[in-house]
Amino acid sequence: MKILGVLLRIETLKTVKRRALWVAVGVFAAINTNIAVSNVRSAQLSPSFSHALPESWPNVLSGLTSPAGFFIAVLMILLVAPEFSWRTGRQNVIDGLSKERLYAGKVMLLTGLIVLFVGTALLIGVGGTLFSPSEGGPGIIRSTDFSYLGGLTLNLLFFGSAGLMLSTLIRSAGPAMGVLFLYFLVEGVIVGLIMRAGETARSLTEYFPANISEDLGDDLAHYPELLASVNADRAGRGLAPREFLDVEVMVMAVLAYSTIFLLISFLSMRKRDL
Repeated sequence: MKILGVLLRIETLKTVKRRALWVAVGVFAAINTNIAVSNVRSAQLSPSFSHALPESWPNVLSGLTSPAGFFIAVLMILLVAPEFSWRTGRQNVIDGLSKERLYAGKVMLLTGLIVLFVGTALLIGVGGTLFSPSEGGPGIIRSTDFSYLGGLTLNLLFFGSAGLMLSTLIRSAGPAMGVLFLYFLVEGVIVGLIMRAGETARSLTEYFPANISEDLGDDLAHYPELLASVNADRAGRGLAPREFLDVEVMVMAVLAYSTIFLLISFLSMRKRDL
């Protein structure tokens, strides 16, 4: 347990000194504040718009959708990749820290960022409901809300572990971020090409990393009544219904991808010279 405290102190001291952290957290907080203010204003101007718990959890958690994942990934790259060029990681090993413990510190950093971003979104989002004139229903949070929150949190793990992997493999912040964004563009092109090949090939694209992450972070995958309403509207307009894999399947897939990313980053840090 003592070594965990040492690792936590090392990562905290290095992280809080980085301007990138405070800029990212500030922008993220501003985005969530804007969402909360917009929801409160809508509730004040329109009696038909309810902004109270538990009905408003999808709105409260909307700040944790895909932009938050990119915030985590970019932050991991900006915080970890420069350590290889600055030789701070190497110095930690020279000072007596093993590569395995150095890597454990990065995993603790990732965990801390996820907790920070989820906590910020919840604090601002739930705080916004206190200023809303809407009246909530029975209870504060439902099982579907827990499912949605869990899915969004796992998405942060997915993006953060990808950022850690790119940091340890490429070891330069600029190229690592370029590869991160390029991958999502390339996957989108590949998915578009595969979907032309038929229904079987199309079903395989649902398991691609970006696709599975996007679906897990979609509120429609977690709220059956909302999905039914949307599909009824789409049917009235002659559109195909929205469909999702089971949430349990998407959770297992995202966990598998995250585990692979973390394993690759661990092996890269362990086998290569710092």
